[in-house]
Amino acid sequence: MKLQRKSVSEAMAPAPVQESNALLRGLKVLAALADAARPMSLSDIGEGVGLPPSTTHRVLQNLLKDAYVYQDAQGRYGLGAAGLQPLPLDHPLNVLRRDAIAPMRALQAAFGPSILLFAFPGRQRVVVDYVPGSYHVTPYFDTRVTAPLHASVSGKLLLSGLGAAERDELLGPQPYRSRTDSTLVKRSALFKQLDAIASDGIATNVNENVQGISAIGTRLATPEGRNFGAIVITGPASFFTDAALTQMGADLSATAEMLRNTSASSRLMGRLLGR
Repeated sequence: MKLQRKSVSEAMAPAPVQESNALLRGLKVLAALADAARPMSLSDIGEGVGLPPSTTHRVLQNLLKDAYVYQDAQGRYGLGAAGLQPLPLDHPLNVLRRDAIAPMRALQAAFGPSILLFAFPGRQRVVVDYVPGSYHVTPYFDTRVTAPLHASVSGKLLLSGLGAAERDELLGPQPYRSRTDSTLVKRSALFKQLDAIASDGIATNVNENVQGISAIGTRLATPEGRNFGAIVITGPASFFTDAALTQMGADLSATAEMLRNTSASSRLMGRLLGR
C-alpha cells in the first residue's frame, strides 16, 4: 500500500481545534465587552475571560481589524461598529422588531405589565425586544433566556411546537424541577397542557417560575403556520386576574394574527429559521 505524504503547507496548517479555540477566545472577549457596556483595559479583559495578556492582545488585534472592537486614546477597548450592530438593518430580526413594537406598546398600555418579543432559533429562545411595564420595580430582561422550559411561557410555547421525543430530550426525566408550589413537575400534566397550547396558541404561567410573577403569551407563526417566536405579557401576579387573562389572550391572539397576515417579518423569519 502506497503511503500518501502531506504537503508542507498541509503539515503546517493550523489544526481545526486550534481554529476553534481561537474563535471561542474571540467570542469570549466580545461577550465580556458586551456585558461590561464600557471600555475595558487589556488586563481587565484578560482577567475576565481567563486569558494571558499576550493571547488577549492577539485576540483584540484580530478583532480590531474587522471593527468588532475599537481602542480609545487611553488604550482601552470597547465594542466597535461590527460588534455593536452585527445584523444588517433589513435582517429578519430587525424587521420583526420594527413591525412588532407598535402593537407591543399598545398591549403594554392596555394591561400594564411588560411585553416581550421572542424568537426561537432552533430549539433556543432569544429576547428580540421588550416594552417595560408600568410598576414600581424596573424590570430587567436579558437576550439570553434562562427560565426553565416547563415553567415559563416562552418555554411552553417552544415545546408546544415539538413532538414528544424532542420535548423529552429538552426536558429530561421527570419529575421536573419545582420552582414554586404551582410548577408542573409531572410529564403527563405538562404534556397535556402543551397539547392544549399547540391547539389554541396561548400559554400561561401563573406563579409557576417565580412566586408573585405571572405571564401569558402567544406563538408567532409564518403564513404557513410554522412557529418562529412569541409575544409574552409578564409582570406581578396582581395584573393577571381571570378576567384580565381572558382579555389578554384575545388581544395577544389578534396581534399575532395581524403580524402573520400583514407583516413581511413573518415570511422573513420563516425563511431565516428554515420553517
